[in-house]
Amino acid sequence: MKKKSKIRCLGQWIRIEHCDLTKADDDQTALLGHCLADKRLIKIEETLDYAEYDRVLRHEIFHMRLAISGLSQMEGMSEDLEEALATLAESKD
Repeated sequence: MKKKSKIRCLGQWIRIEHCDLTKADDDQTALLGHCLADKRLIKIEETLDYAEYDRVLRHEIFHMRLAISGLSQMEGMSEDLEEALATLAESKD
């Protein structure tokens, strides 16, 4: 499986880095993926199998879409709601 190094998201190029996210940084817990919208960067845990990689990438792309569109900044969009929507978006069903 060839992992993507960049994608287009709402007309913008997003870089994808595959790295070790199993160790927590600062106060964060270990992650499988992380969306850094201001840097137009998605980080994905490098050891994921294809199915998990695909699921996590869809999840993080949804976070990026919300950020680029401005919806994540809207009044009333809590972190819990954003996370629930991203989790829903990762499903292929």
